[in-house]
Amino acid sequence: MNRNINKVFLFTAFICGIEAKAQTSTITGAVNDHIDQHAIPGISIFIPEVNKRMMSDENGQYTFSHLHAGEYTVVFSYTGYIKTSKTITVKNNETVRLNVSLKADLLNLSEITVSASTTRQGENKMDMIAMQLQPVKSAQDLLRTVPGLFIAQHAGGGKAEQIFVRGTDNDHGTDFAIFFDDIPVNMPTHAHGQGYADMHFMIPEIVGKAGFYKGPYDARLGDFSVSGAALFNSLYKLDNNVAKVEYGMFNSQRALLMLNLLDKNPLVKKWNDNAYIAADYMHNDGYFINKLHYKRLNIFARYNAHISKSTDLMFTASTFNSTWDASGQLPLRAVETGKLDRLGSVDPSEGGRTSRTNINLKTITTFKDNSTFKNQLYYTKNIFDLFSNFTFFMNDTINGDEIRQWENRDLFGYKGAYNRTDGNLSSEAGITTRTDLLHRGRDHVKARQLLSIDDVGNAQISDLSFYINESWHFHPKWNVTLGLRNDVFNFNYQDKLHPENSGHKWVNRFNPKLDLYYDISTNVTLFAKAGSGFHSNFVQAVVSKEANANPVPGAYGTDLGTNFKIGRRVLVSLTAWWLQEGAEYVFVADDGSFEDIGEVKKIGFDASVRYQLNAFLWADVNLNYAHGTLVNAPKGENLLPLQPTWNSTGGLTAKLREGVSASLRYRYMGERPATEDGSVKSKSYFITDAVVKYTSARYELGVSAENIFNEQWAEAQFYDESRLKGEPAPVFDFHNTPGTPFYLKGTLSVFF
Repeated sequence: MNRNINKVFLFTAFICGIEAKAQTSTITGAVNDHIDQHAIPGISIFIPEVNKRMMSDENGQYTFSHLHAGEYTVVFSYTGYIKTSKTITVKNNETVRLNVSLKADLLNLSEITVSASTTRQGENKMDMIAMQLQPVKSAQDLLRTVPGLFIAQHAGGGKAEQIFVRGTDNDHGTDFAIFFDDIPVNMPTHAHGQGYADMHFMIPEIVGKAGFYKGPYDARLGDFSVSGAALFNSLYKLDNNVAKVEYGMFNSQRALLMLNLLDKNPLVKKWNDNAYIAADYMHNDGYFINKLHYKRLNIFARYNAHISKSTDLMFTASTFNSTWDASGQLPLRAVETGKLDRLGSVDPSEGGRTSRTNINLKTITTFKDNSTFKNQLYYTKNIFDLFSNFTFFMNDTINGDEIRQWENRDLFGYKGAYNRTDGNLSSEAGITTRTDLLHRGRDHVKARQLLSIDDVGNAQISDLSFYINESWHFHPKWNVTLGLRNDVFNFNYQDKLHPENSGHKWVNRFNPKLDLYYDISTNVTLFAKAGSGFHSNFVQAVVSKEANANPVPGAYGTDLGTNFKIGRRVLVSLTAWWLQEGAEYVFVADDGSFEDIGEVKKIGFDASVRYQLNAFLWADVNLNYAHGTLVNAPKGENLLPLQPTWNSTGGLTAKLREGVSASLRYRYMGERPATEDGSVKSKSYFITDAVVKYTSARYELGVSAENIFNEQWAEAQFYDESRLKGEPAPVFDFHNTPGTPFYLKGTLSVFF
């Protein structure tokens, strides 16, 4: 009997040994977020052929061992991400690595949670929803995805857009900060305005992630972020190579090429590196009688590498160049009397040329306790030439008032940040430096030919800042974030024409921040925010000998609001806000002077609703109100000229399973007082756009239409003094840039 048992035992062991020997194949890998490649812990991973299931660890890693040789389906699923399946073949004694990047299922609103414990993460998801619900067709469309933000172009498409948000006309970026891959876009003491932020160097197709901020409440954001900020990041890698062509009315043409460079042949194999390059070229003659001749070339490249087990490296480089002609702002009196066509020009020699080059190096080191240390070094070269005529013949009745504003700038910067999470406490400490070296000036010209040099100088502006952010989830229903930031500025200016106006000044600005979130119930959160912010001033005003010059005007604000869900498919955000600014400076471009119109107080509210009607249809509405007054002006004469009051954006978005998607969107800007007493108002406008696309695995076809009802509207409206040739005296009048008439464009993309 024992002998028989031993035989059975030996036979079983022999068979098991054969089985074990055959099952020596392994599938292993990591699961990351598609946008930023951060590891995703807790992913459910399932192989149906062998009925094996496991979860990814805290670093997103997983391993299936003891597999037979053969073909397997690996299924990845997690709340908030699109369920993804991959087919892979393994051989005997082979270990195959399968890394997967999961795309967020952001438009499935039932997957979005509202909670004090995920304050910024939840807000980031809502920012990405805003981007997906509004089709992005150009770099300036990236700003239109910010709820409640409006832009206006009034110089032929080549100049930075005018930005309106929270009752503030930010000019070209004075109080709204913009970053791309953590490189600041805003430029202090720019030749055409403080905080000038030109986004045209950004290729929209490479933008993968966005974060939007309202108010001065984040310690990581410093100069120019009083009314808000937008942070954009490039894609980590490309899913496919892409070739794209666009053609539209007004001889509008664009070509785009995006290529993976190290897809199969890594530069350093042990680094598991990858890289891609993107380039686009566009030409547009515009809808004006005098053609724009707008030309722009962008090139962008990104390289990523795991240079050690704990350190990742990212390197990007980009360059951009554009030239254009412009028809300028048109005086309403000349259009209404028929002396000037609404698409004509008083001075057709306006226009400009600009270029920007960026170099950016970042490293992220992750320590054993999962804390991280980020380092960034960047450099920007900016060259700018702009020809404008705002007052026509008011100052020079013979040659006209055309000016040339120009600059040549070098920008150097460093950012370092340490992040650590210990239980319910998340900490971040950072240091940033930036130095702008610029040579700039203003000339009086006629048809772009020099008449006189009116201003020329050299500036050095340095900003050294330190900040800390402490976020404490001290109770299941409560989360508080305390931020402290200190900026030290060093301003230097050398006036080459009038040395007595040269000067030097140190300025310190300390800003505390506080955010408090409370969960009333599941998916209903209240929040309160308070903090101070600032924007730096033109270096000429900083070093001015005037006693009342304000070098770094401060601002103080408060937000009170709620984020909540109604059922599973309605997401609502309501915010009441207050903002007081220490000084409101108006830049007079013609003579380079600065007018301080005094202390300003603004109040308003923002409302946002996103509704998933069914599995394929979404609706969204953003409604914004603001009321601004001059604190020290008498009542009835204290309104802020041309600051936005009522505005709204929204639309419908459909995504069908057959690959068809469509979007119908509107934007409404209400009347605005053009004078302090409100006796003159700008005109409102309501514009509707539409996009239809068909997407397959190999190609995409699209048609977009702007201003589908062909409204005659003014995109930019100013109320200033000017004189036309032959007029006996200057006249206060609206000076408008007509908005886009009906415009149709077709797009073909090929994926390979």
